[in-house]
Amino acid sequence: MTPKHKILITGGAGSCGKCWTASLLAQGHEVRVIDKNVEPLESLKDSRLTLYQAGVEDRDALKSAVAGVDAVLHLAWSFSEDPLTVLEHDLKGHIFLQEEAASQKVKHLIYTSTAVVYGKPQYSPIDEKHPLVVEEARKPLYGIAKAAAEKLCLMYGKTKGPPATVIRFWWAYGEEIGGKHLREMLKIASAGEPLTVPADSGGSFLHMADLTRGMERCLLNPKAYGQTFNFATVYVTWEEVAEMVRDATGSRSEIRCIPREEWTGSAFLADPWELSDASARELLGYGPMEVSRAKASLKEAISHCWGAMSRKA
Repeated sequence: MTPKHKILITGGAGSCGKCWTASLLAQGHEVRVIDKNVEPLESLKDSRLTLYQAGVEDRDALKSAVAGVDAVLHLAWSFSEDPLTVLEHDLKGHIFLQEEAASQKVKHLIYTSTAVVYGKPQYSPIDEKHPLVVEEARKPLYGIAKAAAEKLCLMYGKTKGPPATVIRFWWAYGEEIGGKHLREMLKIASAGEPLTVPADSGGSFLHMADLTRGMERCLLNPKAYGQTFNFATVYVTWEEVAEMVRDATGSRSEIRCIPREEWTGSAFLADPWELSDASARELLGYGPMEVSRAKASLKEAISHCWGAMSRKA
């Protein structure tokens, strides 16, 4: 990638955005971030970083942020479960961004979506041709809205511009990891209670370093224009996660694996979310970190999560 481009990151003060901002600055690019809370980035103190404290639905702020950039990395999302909030903030802001990017002749837009758009696994591993059964998703509103945003990106790419690339992934982690279900497992283990998980289920975790590497492989790369890519680092079963949780808490909790057909717990845990990244490997030359290193890093992130929870208790 040619250095010293001007890149806008929407929602750039979140976990993914902070990684992308730091990486792009390290490569010599000029970076702009628009986010409703830019405080997490203020410590960077880099003259090539410009911060806009606003949402993408603020069209005046957005217009200033987009002006003159070469590419947009679109991360911003409210994660609201209120349909009107999703419509008025997320999708409205998404269309504003598309219009500004088209008007100002931005060269490339990368949209970060989610594996939730697949709804429920129909086969495994899940590739980009898998049907989008969004009405069966664990969060249907989220899946429907993100799928709509994907289609808008690709539609604009074919009509007004700019060329778009859609990125899908399941669960990202770095030095830290979040997630309601993980925190619940940590609480259960810390109490010494049995950890119950479905057998033969799990998911393709994505390390932030690989997410950043995947983004950089896409950025201003004509091979990525009009394409959708899954990115993944390592598939980990819930039994393996339970073992990491037990180790992190120093617990002796029993791990009980329930056959999937008998599972009555959270639907989020029930299915095997193994994503195929074959397309990214073939078209972009993407390659994730080595499996043992990825699992060790995940275990460290879970330990970090438990440490943060313990300090707040």
